[in-house]
Formats: sequence, structure tokens, C-alpha cells
Amino acid sequence: MFMNSGWQPFFENRRTGFPIFNDDGSGILNNGRIPQRWMYPADESINNALNLTEALSRQYLGEDSINATMWILKE
Repeated sequence: MFMNSGWQPFFENRRTGFPIFNDDGSGILNNGRIPQRWMYPADESINNALNLTEALSRQYLGEDSINATMWILKE
């Protein structure tokens, strides 16, 4: 858990659906949606644009969005 403990609730929610996050507060961004995944780093588009485009087209229909569902979470 070293260097990961601050994000543990997020990862557990992605894995199990628990804890259930409160998403109706006034400080919630992203239209009240809990992000599904991390976006690729900005320097990836500079240093590895061809492979990044290919990966995005295969995994997320070409869109690098925090709301796209990762393949491992799809049913």
C-alpha cells in the first residue's frame, strides 16, 4: 500500500463497487460521475503519438476520457 494508500478507496471502488461514494455534493465535478480510469499523460501524445492513437482506438473508440470504461470493468 506504500505510495497508494491515498487512492485505495478509489481503486477498491473500481474493483468491487464499494465504498459507495457520495456524488451529489456541490463540490463534485464531472457532472456527478465518478471517473472510470486515468487518462494517458500529456507527454505520451508527444513522445508516442502513433502507439497512443492505436491504443485509444482499440480500447476506447479513439477517445481518451476519464469516463470511458476500462476493458477489465466491462461485462
